[in-house]
Amino acid sequence: MRKAFGTLPNGQQATLYTISAGGITARVTDYGATLVSLLVPDKEGNVADVVLGYDDVNAYATSEGYLGSTVGRNCNRVGNASFPIGEKVYHMTPNEGPHNLHSGPSGYSHRLWELEYHRESAVSFRLQSPHMDQGFPGNAVIRVTYSIDSLLHQLNITYDAVSDRET
Repeated sequence: MRKAFGTLPNGQQATLYTISAGGITARVTDYGATLVSLLVPDKEGNVADVVLGYDDVNAYATSEGYLGSTVGRNCNRVGNASFPIGEKVYHMTPNEGPHNLHSGPSGYSHRLWELEYHRESAVSFRLQSPHMDQGFPGNAVIRVTYSIDSLLHQLNITYDAVSDRET
């Protein structure tokens, strides 16, 4: 199932995708390739949402948090917002004092991802990150896939990235 998840300040429409299998239901939005909710049964069969999330895309767009989102080429902090690759030092935008947190202010968590596919128990998103995006060298194609394994009763999240140069 898919449904509208709200309109972003720039006028883009976000979509919420529902996947389910084996008694598990996940809701994921294309905004930030973000896990919005995960409904799972307990031993008695009671179902609970075990993920912190918001009810519409505007809450994600204005939040300083990263609830369930895909953040960017780096997760956590990069000291002094710079890093070396070989002999070259690359600089990022500082957003936590002199450091870079979760790829900076233009992280993937605040971008609309392209839907690759949506099936009953899986959804996959794709994002193209150009050379020097967030300060990183290389054109990169990033994919995030959410899938429910009904036999193991689990949600799998797979991240895949391919770059045309060292990054």
